[in-house]
Amino acid sequence: VDLESVYLWENQISDISALAGLKELTFIDLSSNQISDISALSSLANLSSLGLDFNQLTDISALSGLTNLSYLSLRSNQVSDISALSGLTKLTRLYLDANRISEISALSGLINLKYLNLSSNLISDISALSGLSNLSELWLKDNPNLDTSPGSPARKIIDELIANGCEVHFDEN
Repeated sequence: VDLESVYLWENQISDISALAGLKELTFIDLSSNQISDISALSSLANLSSLGLDFNQLTDISALSGLTNLSYLSLRSNQVSDISALSGLTKLTRLYLDANRISEISALSGLINLKYLNLSSNLISDISALSGLSNLSELWLKDNPNLDTSPGSPARKIIDELIANGCEVHFDEN
């Protein structure tokens, strides 16, 4: 089967094992389902766009080998460990809002990122973002542990990103 795109949002899907053999897939949107196991996606090396918003994901380690991804959306899941994303250097758009993320050092090498949404998480340290010079838009709202008061380490990074032309959305405190 030479299927390249799959749109299966809002279908109450929990088992995606049938997708494992579809090696030609470049685009998948599985948002708004009941998926908790994404191991079937690990062999889909041609994927460039993947949407998994509003599911029940905690473990995203299966994504670590999907090095052709340029777009990844994991909004509104229960993800806390994003270390699997560290090698996805082709990513230009990454949506991680509304998860349980506190540690973002895995993002430091994603130098092609243009858009990054980290809103509604548990982040307190954004030093990993300081070298992402291609960022044009960054969302950091609703991170209650993030001190963005003037002079704070996070605010210095935010100000540096803004000076480099990045639009940064954050809660001033």
